[in-house]
Amino acid sequence: MTDNNSSCKGNQSIERVYNYVKTYIHNNTMSPSVREICIGAGLKSTSSVHSYLRKLDEIGRIEYRPGMRRAIIIKDMDDVGNWDNNSQTDQDDSVSSADVTKLYCVGKITAGVPIYAHEDYSESYYVDKSIIGNSECFMLRVQGSSMINAHILDGDILIIRKQNYCNEGEIVAALVGDEATVKRFGRVNGTPFLFPENELFSPIPYYDENCKIMGKVIGLHRYTIN
Repeated sequence: MTDNNSSCKGNQSIERVYNYVKTYIHNNTMSPSVREICIGAGLKSTSSVHSYLRKLDEIGRIEYRPGMRRAIIIKDMDDVGNWDNNSQTDQDDSVSSADVTKLYCVGKITAGVPIYAHEDYSESYYVDKSIIGNSECFMLRVQGSSMINAHILDGDILIIRKQNYCNEGEIVAALVGDEATVKRFGRVNGTPFLFPENELFSPIPYYDENCKIMGKVIGLHRYTIN
């Protein structure tokens, strides 16, 4: 009987943690810290919060990265806007859809030697609409270090505004044949190139008929700051 009661209390605590995280993301468009969850869910120790977050990650309700601040992702992102009848944020449901929008991370793109372009819609994130306006956008995960002087690092998730043109000096996601890369667009004596932001890498010629602009980089998402 005691075991059943303990299990029931544990499940209730897990739900409190999940609902608090969901509500916090709804109100702030970012995840809470472990200490904030501890206070908000009425728990006494941060170790209990870590345990419940790991359990939620194991059962697939969230994605949790221990050791990283504010790095909790609700797996079913559409669930962020769905609240129980007893939720204190019912009256604010419209705020979520009005202020944020769902973008898919469609694959990887290199900040280095171009790699074969592919699409993978397994990841999605909610982004504040003030960043993208009414533009059609998508996200790509960076692999490589050729853009580090533009503060684009390996593992960053870029927000790309979909367009097939760009101005000189803009950072773009581009195709060179079937290979995708992120670079700064520019010209040398009128000839277009894709320029890295790292002296260890060379410019990529961009005057073949198979070259194509996928979109302009307008923002990025990063979990950690080194």
